[in-house]
Amino acid sequence: MLVYLSKKIAIPNGVKLSCISWSTTEGWLACGGENGLLKVLLVANSQNVEDGGNLSMNQTLVGHEGNVLIVEWNEKYKKLTTSDQHGLIIVWMLHKGMWFEEMINNRNKSVVRDLKWAKDGRKICIVYEDGAVIVGSVDGKRMWGRDLGLKPALVEWSPDGQTIVFCSVRDQSCQSSITGIDWHQSANHARSKLALGYENGSIQVMSDIGDRKPDLFQTGMSVSKIRWNVSGSILAVAGARANSAGRLISLVQFYNPHGHLLRTLRVPGNGINSIAWEGSSMRMALAVDSFIYFADIQPEYQWACIDDVLVYAFAMPGKDDKCVTFWNSKSNERFAKYVRGLIGICAFGDYCALISEASMKNTFALIICDAKGTALIGKYMEEKPEFTVMTASQLITATDSCVYLWHYCSNEPNNAVTLQICQGNRCTRKPVRVGIDSGTKVPESDSSRFTLRDSICSLAASENMLLVGMQSGAVRHYSLRSLRHEATYNLESRACNIYLNCNDTKFSVIDIDGLLTVLDLNSASFHLSDPLHNQQLVTVNRRKDCRGMHWSRDMPDLYVTMEKNRLYVFRNGDPEEPVLSSGHVYEFSDLEIKAILLEEIMQTPQTPKKEHVVNFETKTLRDTRSLILHNISFQDSWRFVQKNGHQRLWQLLAHGALQKLDLAIAKQSFANFADIYGVNFVRKLEMICDEIQQRAEVSAFFQHFDKAEERFASMNRVDLSLAMRIKMGDWFHVGNILRVGGDDDWIRDFMFNNMGKYFFERQKWDRAASYFTQSKNVEKLVACLYLQEDYDELEKTIHAAAGNHELLANIGSMFCSVGMCSQAVLAFRSTSDMNPGIEACVLMKRWGSAFSLVTKHNRQQITVVLERYVGHLLHAEMKLCAINLYRETNDHENVVHLLSQLAMQSVTVKHRPMYMKKIYVLRALEESKINRSSTRHFSTEQGKEASAQMCYWRKAEAYHFLLLAHRQLYEGRFEYAKRTSLLLENYRDCVHFYRSQSLIALAAYYSGNYSVCGKACMKLQAEPGPIKGNISELITEILSKRSLHASGNMRPPEERSVPWTSTKNASYLDLCFASGR
Repeated sequence: MLVYLSKKIAIPNGVKLSCISWSTTEGWLACGGENGLLKVLLVANSQNVEDGGNLSMNQTLVGHEGNVLIVEWNEKYKKLTTSDQHGLIIVWMLHKGMWFEEMINNRNKSVVRDLKWAKDGRKICIVYEDGAVIVGSVDGKRMWGRDLGLKPALVEWSPDGQTIVFCSVRDQSCQSSITGIDWHQSANHARSKLALGYENGSIQVMSDIGDRKPDLFQTGMSVSKIRWNVSGSILAVAGARANSAGRLISLVQFYNPHGHLLRTLRVPGNGINSIAWEGSSMRMALAVDSFIYFADIQPEYQWACIDDVLVYAFAMPGKDDKCVTFWNSKSNERFAKYVRGLIGICAFGDYCALISEASMKNTFALIICDAKGTALIGKYMEEKPEFTVMTASQLITATDSCVYLWHYCSNEPNNAVTLQICQGNRCTRKPVRVGIDSGTKVPESDSSRFTLRDSICSLAASENMLLVGMQSGAVRHYSLRSLRHEATYNLESRACNIYLNCNDTKFSVIDIDGLLTVLDLNSASFHLSDPLHNQQLVTVNRRKDCRGMHWSRDMPDLYVTMEKNRLYVFRNGDPEEPVLSSGHVYEFSDLEIKAILLEEIMQTPQTPKKEHVVNFETKTLRDTRSLILHNISFQDSWRFVQKNGHQRLWQLLAHGALQKLDLAIAKQSFANFADIYGVNFVRKLEMICDEIQQRAEVSAFFQHFDKAEERFASMNRVDLSLAMRIKMGDWFHVGNILRVGGDDDWIRDFMFNNMGKYFFERQKWDRAASYFTQSKNVEKLVACLYLQEDYDELEKTIHAAAGNHELLANIGSMFCSVGMCSQAVLAFRSTSDMNPGIEACVLMKRWGSAFSLVTKHNRQQITVVLERYVGHLLHAEMKLCAINLYRETNDHENVVHLLSQLAMQSVTVKHRPMYMKKIYVLRALEESKINRSSTRHFSTEQGKEASAQMCYWRKAEAYHFLLLAHRQLYEGRFEYAKRTSLLLENYRDCVHFYRSQSLIALAAYYSGNYSVCGKACMKLQAEPGPIKGNISELITEILSKRSLHASGNMRPPEERSVPWTSTKNASYLDLCFASGR
């Protein structure tokens, strides 16, 4: 981050200020000072960071006579509360754009030491010097009061408004007094931060008032004020410390919540009396003597660039995850992914690395992504990476004591190299076998351990070199090839950022004060015998208030610095004219600078605009272009470019010479930056005698094709225009030229074909089909019709594709994919191989078509497919489908085999009688078909088959009589039912005993033949089973009814003449099989 003073406002008459407060919602800035001075300034939220914002209002409030000591805002109710040295408290309200007194309070007993509004603005707490505490409401009512019995100095509300913290002045039991307190308000109270500042320079940060493990750190100065920014990410600490000459220097130091120093701001004057943050946390106001200083704060964003893809992270409101957006600034495509606990982002080449907290406790993830945010490879480590840098083959991360090198492009990406840094005086080299994840072992030659005194604070790396910045101000130089410590360079202050140039000859450092120092590595004298010997480097350049810098990718002495709101380009330490911009440079090559306006993007991070990417040219490039445009002689331009030699300048000169047809200069310029294509083009121009044609070719070279075509037309050279358009692939212009003055059928077909490809690539199938039809490209036409689902037209192409067996097979496959069997067979029939057609019929269960094709072409093929399909049906327990399939193919033996299995299974599970009857009838019919198809000579085997056939007919008869008896019984013809059921006595081997005897007993009972009923019941009783006890009761009931109705005749009149009723005379020859009569 960068912090610098951007504006100063002087208070009239030199009145000294004592307090200042900035409304974070409305932009009102209130300041109080001596002699009752109280001013309210309206500081607009201006985007012009040069003047820190404009003052649109300056109102002096009259009401205090003594020195104003306290100013405090009520953000919710838009009230201003002030207090002076006499204890007078005034509440001010806004009315029609002006501030007026609303309430006055004067206790007349003591002086107000501090007052604070609760976070919700409903309550105010006032502490007095004599120990009195008063809590009041926003409408002026007193809610609570108490005497603390001590001398309070500060007061603070908890974020939820339920707790008040009082800080007393120092007494003899305290080593240092508390000079500042600030409890940051967070939407999630679990993340609130309570900061305490002590006069001796100590800072204590707690999550709550009862936090027993707070973060403690030392600022090294006497602390006067502390303030959190609005988001709670930065703590500003104001104070003073003595320099080497003993003079006090006013400072504002900026820390993160963990106590890491981010930046130091030196402030002129005799001391900082008060500080206040703006609502956007981008500016700060400081009350110093009789001045208000404005400091601009440019925070460190989490961002990186992959070519023209900007990768940046921002916090989503109400979410813990950060949204990482991959935005292509050219195509305006955006890809977002949400990362929990994001730590950092870095990129190099085509890849980007996301460093975040993992789901496992105390584990951190390193993820390599492409330009669309797709995770390619990842790794876990157990220590939190504080600093990260990326090269073309390695991802280098560092904690405060270790550096990890991960070769993410190697064949074994799980192996890593560890540089361990710990306490010690000498550097010792030992083999280390520690990997970043799960104990991965690393070869001894690939891993080393180094020991050092202090901790790491920054990193920079190239393919060959690693620079590690230390808290002590030293920069350690390592070789990445041998992992050897080369040298140590001592700097004047701690390096926050380190940058290496393109050939590793220079590096630059931005320290904690924003001072940029450019150093020359070639100026150091290395002592190989003592690699820890401190080296002094020659300083090439120094710049103040730098927020970043970027080396040129193709010139080692060229770099750009970002100072405040300006960009400076340096070449060999000499600056060019600055460019006004607050952009962040991400690319510097070919004398052109590409920058991102991150501040503007972060205002609406979900909708970045192309205007947020800005390009700048160096002064050398601008001057060269100006020399060429203003018709300066090419000899002068040649000398200027030769002096500032760069391939971009030679290219610019070559293009300018081409436009003027100075072929000698153009040819030599192309040769100076090794453009072989340009040299050959100039040679081609030298062989053309016509100047108009030369200019036309030059226009085509610069892609001014319309202008080139006009010049060709003026020469009546339609052929050259046609060749140019064909070469560039502009087929629509080719069509226009052919319509005007060309009639070549080959070129016309070629044009239509390429126009069809143009629309085909853009998924405009209908237009592509029309052009493919004109070009007679049947293959592409078939693809378009299939994608259009125009199957009628696709069928017509079968005749057009006659002879092209591969295309016909492809058409058949297309019809198969949509279930159009007849069309697929038609396509396959036109080829020499009918096996795909047979497969299609089998697949779509068109057995008739399949059999006809097999009869004509290939019988063996259907056998294999049929067996495979039947196996699938049997596996799915679909035996009836398999039987029907075998019947259609006249495979009677397999039908009989499956029917036998089905019959045995049906008897076991007791299927319905009708189902059993059909099974046995079908089995008997199939047996008869087998007998008819076999030889007519009688044999023993044929006798067995005939016997088996009769057996299955007999079983079918049994179930037929069982069904007939049931039908007669339900129709009320009880005598016929009894007679039919008695026939089941002859089929005891076919029908289950319980089923047949139960039916006989029931039919005999309803027909009045109790003798037969009783016999059947006695047979049931004789058989063991679960119904034996119930049968005994049934027999008793039947015999009792027989005695009552012995003389009665219960048979219907039409059944009294039934001829036979005894089982001895029962025969199936005496009744009709259909009616049972």
